[in-house]
Amino acid sequence: MSSPKKEDLPKVSPAIKDELAQFDSTRMKHAETKEKQHLPTKEDVEKEKVHNSLLQNVEGFQRSTLQHTQPQVRVRLPSAEDVAQEKVQQNIMYGVRNFKRNSLKHTSTEEKIVLPNKSDLKQERVHHNLVTGVEKFDKSSLHHAKTTEKTFLPNSEDVKQEKVHQSLVTGVEKFDKSTLQHAETAEKIVLPKPQGIVTQL
Repeated sequence: MSSPKKEDLPKVSPAIKDELAQFDSTRMKHAETKEKQHLPTKEDVEKEKVHNSLLQNVEGFQRSTLQHTQPQVRVRLPSAEDVAQEKVQQNIMYGVRNFKRNSLKHTSTEEKIVLPNKSDLKQERVHHNLVTGVEKFDKSSLHHAKTTEKTFLPNSEDVKQEKVHQSLVTGVEKFDKSTLQHAETAEKIVLPKPQGIVTQL
Protein backbone atom coordinates (compact mmCIF):
# COMPACT_ATOMS: atom_id res chain seq x y z
CA MET A 1 0.00 0.00 0.00
CA SER A 2 1.56 3.32 -1.13
CA SER A 3 1.78 6.29 1.25
CA PRO A 4 -0.55 9.25 0.47
CA LYS A 5 0.80 12.22 -1.38
CA LYS A 6 1.27 15.62 0.21
CA GLU A 7 -1.62 17.03 -1.81
CA ASP A 8 -4.00 14.32 -0.46
CA LEU A 9 -3.27 15.09 3.21
CA PRO A 10 -5.90 17.17 5.10
CA LYS A 11 -5.08 20.84 5.24
CA VAL A 12 -5.05 22.80 8.52
CA SER A 13 -6.30 26.38 8.57
CA PRO A 14 -3.68 29.11 9.16
CA ALA A 15 -5.49 30.33 12.31
CA ILE A 16 -5.13 26.94 13.99
CA LYS A 17 -1.47 26.80 12.93
CA ASP A 18 -0.82 30.22 14.55
CA GLU A 19 -2.57 29.18 17.80
CA LEU A 20 -0.51 25.99 18.00
CA ALA A 21 2.71 27.83 17.32
CA GLN A 22 2.00 30.54 19.93
CA PHE A 23 0.67 28.16 22.60
CA ASP A 24 2.49 28.55 25.95
CA SER A 25 2.78 25.20 27.70
CA THR A 26 3.92 26.90 30.94
CA ARG A 27 0.35 28.12 31.51
CA MET A 28 -0.88 24.53 31.94
CA LYS A 29 -1.54 23.33 35.51
CA HIS A 30 -0.16 20.14 36.93
CA ALA A 31 -2.76 17.44 37.57
CA GLU A 32 -2.24 14.28 39.53
CA THR A 33 -3.82 11.07 38.34
CA LYS A 34 -5.51 9.12 41.11
CA GLU A 35 -6.12 5.46 40.51
CA LYS A 36 -9.17 4.22 42.35
CA GLN A 37 -9.47 0.52 43.08
CA HIS A 38 -12.91 -0.75 44.01
CA LEU A 39 -12.75 -3.73 46.34
CA PRO A 40 -15.25 -6.52 45.63
CA THR A 41 -18.17 -7.11 47.99
CA LYS A 42 -19.13 -10.40 49.62
CA GLU A 43 -21.66 -11.10 46.88
CA ASP A 44 -19.03 -10.51 44.17
CA VAL A 45 -16.61 -12.88 45.94
CA GLU A 46 -19.28 -15.60 46.28
CA LYS A 47 -20.28 -15.25 42.64
CA GLU A 48 -16.63 -15.50 41.60
CA LYS A 49 -16.18 -18.65 43.72
CA VAL A 50 -19.26 -20.26 42.17
CA HIS A 51 -18.08 -19.33 38.69
CA ASN A 52 -14.60 -20.72 39.31
CA SER A 53 -15.98 -23.97 40.76
CA LEU A 54 -18.18 -24.44 37.70
CA LEU A 55 -15.23 -23.86 35.38
CA GLN A 56 -13.10 -26.34 37.33
CA ASN A 57 -15.85 -28.96 37.20
CA VAL A 58 -16.26 -28.50 33.45
CA GLU A 59 -12.50 -28.56 32.75
CA GLY A 60 -11.82 -31.52 35.04
CA PHE A 61 -14.81 -33.55 33.93
CA GLN A 62 -13.89 -37.13 33.00
CA ARG A 63 -15.73 -38.50 30.00
CA SER A 64 -14.83 -42.04 31.00
CA THR A 65 -17.47 -41.88 33.74
CA LEU A 66 -20.21 -41.54 31.13
CA GLN A 67 -22.27 -44.63 30.32
CA HIS A 68 -23.53 -45.56 26.89
CA THR A 69 -27.28 -45.23 26.50
CA GLN A 70 -29.40 -46.39 23.63
CA PRO A 71 -32.30 -44.13 22.71
CA GLN A 72 -35.68 -45.81 22.69
CA VAL A 73 -38.28 -44.64 20.21
CA ARG A 74 -41.75 -44.95 21.63
CA VAL A 75 -44.52 -45.38 19.09
CA ARG A 76 -47.90 -44.22 20.36
CA LEU A 77 -50.71 -46.20 18.78
CA PRO A 78 -53.88 -44.30 17.97
CA SER A 79 -56.99 -44.96 20.02
CA ALA A 80 -60.40 -46.00 18.68
CA GLU A 81 -61.59 -42.39 18.69
CA ASP A 82 -58.54 -41.23 16.70
CA VAL A 83 -59.13 -43.98 14.12
CA ALA A 84 -62.83 -43.07 13.81
CA GLN A 85 -62.04 -39.36 13.33
CA GLU A 86 -59.39 -40.20 10.73
CA LYS A 87 -61.90 -42.36 8.81
CA VAL A 88 -64.52 -39.63 8.83
CA GLN A 89 -61.99 -37.07 7.57
CA GLN A 90 -60.79 -39.42 4.84
CA ASN A 91 -64.37 -40.12 3.71
CA ILE A 92 -65.10 -36.40 3.50
CA MET A 93 -61.95 -35.73 1.46
CA TYR A 94 -62.70 -38.66 -0.83
CA GLY A 95 -66.26 -37.44 -1.37
CA VAL A 96 -65.09 -33.93 -2.23
CA ARG A 97 -62.40 -35.09 -4.66
CA ASN A 98 -64.58 -37.63 -6.47
CA PHE A 99 -67.71 -35.51 -6.55
CA LYS A 100 -69.44 -35.53 -9.97
CA ARG A 101 -70.82 -32.19 -11.05
CA ASN A 102 -72.90 -33.85 -13.72
CA SER A 103 -75.18 -35.25 -11.04
CA LEU A 104 -76.32 -31.74 -10.10
CA LYS A 105 -79.76 -30.67 -11.32
CA HIS A 106 -80.54 -27.32 -12.85
CA THR A 107 -82.64 -25.05 -10.64
CA SER A 108 -84.33 -21.80 -11.54
CA THR A 109 -84.61 -18.97 -9.06
CA GLU A 110 -88.12 -17.60 -8.56
CA GLU A 111 -88.47 -14.09 -7.21
CA LYS A 112 -91.55 -13.76 -5.02
CA ILE A 113 -93.10 -10.33 -4.52
CA VAL A 114 -95.15 -10.10 -1.34
CA LEU A 115 -98.13 -7.78 -1.84
CA PRO A 116 -99.35 -5.70 1.12
CA ASN A 117 -102.62 -6.69 2.84
CA LYS A 118 -105.53 -4.42 3.83
CA SER A 119 -104.08 -3.37 7.19
CA ASP A 120 -100.76 -2.39 5.58
CA LEU A 121 -102.57 -0.30 2.97
CA LYS A 122 -104.68 1.39 5.66
CA GLN A 123 -101.61 2.31 7.74
CA GLU A 124 -99.85 3.62 4.63
CA ARG A 125 -102.85 5.82 3.76
CA VAL A 126 -103.05 7.26 7.28
CA HIS A 127 -99.33 8.04 7.24
CA HIS A 128 -99.57 9.59 3.78
CA ASN A 129 -102.53 11.76 4.80
CA LEU A 130 -100.67 13.00 7.89
CA VAL A 131 -97.57 13.92 5.88
CA THR A 132 -99.65 15.62 3.19
CA GLY A 133 -101.63 17.59 5.79
CA VAL A 134 -98.45 18.87 7.44
CA GLU A 135 -96.78 19.80 4.15
CA LYS A 136 -99.86 21.55 2.66
CA PHE A 137 -101.02 23.26 5.87
CA ASP A 138 -102.23 26.85 5.29
CA LYS A 139 -100.80 29.17 7.96
CA SER A 140 -103.20 31.96 6.95
CA SER A 141 -106.10 29.99 8.46
CA LEU A 142 -104.61 30.44 11.93
CA HIS A 143 -106.23 33.01 14.29
CA HIS A 144 -104.30 35.40 16.49
CA ALA A 145 -104.56 34.45 20.16
CA LYS A 146 -103.59 36.52 23.21
CA THR A 147 -101.95 34.86 26.18
CA THR A 148 -103.55 35.90 29.47
CA GLU A 149 -101.48 35.63 32.64
CA LYS A 150 -103.49 34.59 35.68
CA THR A 151 -102.17 35.63 39.08
CA PHE A 152 -103.57 33.65 41.99
CA LEU A 153 -103.88 35.75 45.18
CA PRO A 154 -103.51 33.97 48.52
CA ASN A 155 -106.65 33.40 50.62
CA SER A 156 -107.10 34.15 54.30
CA GLU A 157 -105.73 30.75 55.43
CA ASP A 158 -102.53 31.18 53.41
CA VAL A 159 -102.03 34.68 54.90
CA LYS A 160 -102.60 33.37 58.44
CA GLN A 161 -100.08 30.49 57.96
CA GLU A 162 -97.50 32.92 56.55
CA LYS A 163 -97.90 35.23 59.57
CA VAL A 164 -97.48 32.32 62.01
CA HIS A 165 -94.35 31.16 60.17
CA GLN A 166 -92.83 34.67 60.17
CA SER A 167 -93.57 35.16 63.88
CA LEU A 168 -91.85 31.84 64.68
CA VAL A 169 -88.79 32.77 62.63
CA THR A 170 -88.64 36.24 64.24
CA GLY A 171 -88.95 34.74 67.74
CA VAL A 172 -86.10 32.32 67.10
CA GLU A 173 -83.83 34.98 65.58
CA LYS A 174 -84.45 37.56 68.36
CA PHE A 175 -84.40 35.11 71.26
CA ASP A 176 -82.45 36.44 74.30
CA LYS A 177 -80.20 33.71 75.73
CA SER A 178 -79.63 35.74 78.92
CA THR A 179 -83.17 34.94 80.06
CA LEU A 180 -82.29 31.24 80.36
CA GLN A 181 -81.74 29.83 83.89
CA HIS A 182 -79.09 27.27 84.83
CA ALA A 183 -80.51 23.80 85.44
CA GLU A 184 -78.76 20.71 86.79
CA THR A 185 -79.61 17.31 85.42
CA ALA A 186 -80.16 14.67 88.13
CA GLU A 187 -79.79 11.06 86.98
CA LYS A 188 -82.21 8.77 88.83
CA ILE A 189 -81.52 5.04 88.98
CA VAL A 190 -84.66 3.05 89.74
CA LEU A 191 -83.82 -0.17 91.63
CA PRO A 192 -86.08 -3.20 91.14
CA LYS A 193 -88.48 -4.21 93.87
CA PRO A 194 -87.98 -7.46 95.88
CA GLN A 195 -90.93 -9.08 94.13
CA GLY A 196 -89.37 -8.45 90.72
CA ILE A 197 -86.05 -9.98 91.88
CA VAL A 198 -87.86 -13.11 93.13
CA THR A 199 -89.74 -13.53 89.84
CA GLN A 200 -86.48 -13.22 87.86
CA LEU A 201 -84.83 -15.95 89.99
